[in-house]
Amino acid sequence: MQLCNLFAYLSLAVLALAQNEAPTELKIEVTHKPDDCPAKTKKGDNIEVHYTGTLLSNGNKFDSSVDRGEPFALTLGVGQVIKGWDEGLIGMCKGEKRTLTIPSSMAYGSRGAGSDIPPNAALVFTVELLSLKSKTAAPEKSDPTELQIEVTHKPDDCPATAKKGDSIEVHYTGTLFSNGNKFDSSVDRGQPLPLTLGVGQVIKGWDEGLLGMCQGEKRTLTIPSSMAYGSRGFGSIIPPNSALVFTVELVSLKSKIPREEL
Repeated sequence: MQLCNLFAYLSLAVLALAQNEAPTELKIEVTHKPDDCPAKTKKGDNIEVHYTGTLLSNGNKFDSSVDRGEPFALTLGVGQVIKGWDEGLIGMCKGEKRTLTIPSSMAYGSRGAGSDIPPNAALVFTVELLSLKSKTAAPEKSDPTELQIEVTHKPDDCPATAKKGDSIEVHYTGTLFSNGNKFDSSVDRGQPLPLTLGVGQVIKGWDEGLLGMCQGEKRTLTIPSSMAYGSRGFGSIIPPNSALVFTVELVSLKSKIPREEL
């Protein structure tokens, strides 16, 4: 009899451990689905949710919009929230409720979050979708395959134009062609960029796209990935194979003196 009791106790202990074992992938449980569902959430939608978050390990509650009486607003799928939310809230109907069990790798990882969420903690969220404003789908843009140059301002007086070897200064703002996100701007820093044109100090799209500019001229350069940072991208701000858009203004121009004139 004692052996049976011990076996039962061990079985329950193993079951309890299994239930609290850290998940390795996102688990989605739909706990309520409304009968009427004219639209489902997708990337880019503006939504509002009520949620309560607990630690999987011990059930301790660390946050709740329900307790505050104020729903949480976000744009879905654009990195405003943890990855477990960006993926776990896709395909929801207004009024739907879900329980998301999120592995640490899709939550706050090894860094945790303050004193409430320890490092490497798996999380459980109960969520309810309160409102949904679908993003109007825009026609997809095809990435450019060649350099496109648009002159947006040309000064009346143009005694010299930029050529290979010239020392120039430019103001610029760079954005991703895919979504318009700005990744760099000399205008924001209030300091133009000096460079020697056409000698490989900058990306090929600049070396070619700035040729022939007058001082004071402004252009928009749409640059294919092959003339920018290609498959390697640039740090965390420019993904691999990204086409780029630069608005540029030639602030100063010092022409290289031809060797035969020296």
